[in-house]
Amino acid sequence: MVKSGKTKKKYHKPTKPHHHLNPPPAQANKPISVKTLPAHLVLEILYRTPVKSLVRFKSVSKSWFALINHPTFIKMHLDFNTSKNDKNKLICSCGYGTFIDIALLSLSEEPMNVLRINKDFTERPNYPRKINFRDFSKNMVLAGSVNGIVCLSHSEEMSERFVVLWNPSICCWCPIALVETKSWDNMSVGIGFDEVINDYKVICIVPEFRFEDYGWSRIEVYSTNQGSWEDVDKKGKIHFRPNTDLNHCNFIVNGVPYWAGLDLRPGYVDVLGRIDPFTGLFKKIEHPKHVRNEITRVNPVKLRESVAALIQSPGDYPNNVIDLYLLDENTTKWTKMYSIGPLVSGNVCEEMQIPQCFSTGIASLLVRVLQPRRELGMH
Repeated sequence: MVKSGKTKKKYHKPTKPHHHLNPPPAQANKPISVKTLPAHLVLEILYRTPVKSLVRFKSVSKSWFALINHPTFIKMHLDFNTSKNDKNKLICSCGYGTFIDIALLSLSEEPMNVLRINKDFTERPNYPRKINFRDFSKNMVLAGSVNGIVCLSHSEEMSERFVVLWNPSICCWCPIALVETKSWDNMSVGIGFDEVINDYKVICIVPEFRFEDYGWSRIEVYSTNQGSWEDVDKKGKIHFRPNTDLNHCNFIVNGVPYWAGLDLRPGYVDVLGRIDPFTGLFKKIEHPKHVRNEITRVNPVKLRESVAALIQSPGDYPNNVIDLYLLDENTTKWTKMYSIGPLVSGNVCEEMQIPQCFSTGIASLLVRVLQPRRELGMH
């Protein structure tokens, strides 16, 4: 039998609210860990972290490993550090004989050595059948760099077998085998960066020497995202041959490699050529129009992420003046910016070599070299 009536409710004494403005001493002294930091602060810290440390941080957790390897994070880290760092640097090889140093040079900092090569050390027994970096580096050629990734070609036994991508900041390298069924004789190597899909690409121009194809060159493109050579045969071959004194591109502007060479159609005209890393298409750029004499030379160069041309000894008669032109890449038209000189007495323009490696301010480099002479004029 069920008793009727109201059920008696239990009374619970309410807890007193806490109004501590400050946490208890034990909580206040508790150290802050990564887990307690907001995600956006963790990202801000990692964006400012050097590459070598980021490589070690990959082992912290699976989530950090995935984050640091993600293409979006890599691009954000690159953009942040590129805007903060001095870009006025070059990477070059220094020294002769037994030891050669690969060093970073800057106009504002002391040189920094990144690799020492011993050309006389005993070769490993399986080289060149199997590639290794120490043997490869003895005759490697610096073919260009984009965002700290250096492209290396070879001047001896590996010249038609491998090219290499090298990241000196973390001491990592990636050998890329050339297709064995194709001829790579006298190829010229460059590196480009496809910003659309964040893809570093090795770009090669290979002259053809068969009778039916003589005067043409083919383009070969390797995609690091795909890990393979792209099929660009359907884009056709080009009437262009890079200058034979270099086996790599002259310079790289905004991720696009440029070569100085010859238009091989009737007339054999000196031109500048570029290959778009996104499309793989070749574009020919004619030199600025100028008056020539017997010692006039045109040197295409890179100036502050722009294409420039230094015309040595322009005019009807030999002289020591240099004209500086800048290229509008949209219209391919040249604009004269300065006339520099006359520099010094003697045949300076006939003997001077133009450096190609500085990513900013090649004119500043010339000023610094010549300023002690007090004979530089600009008008």
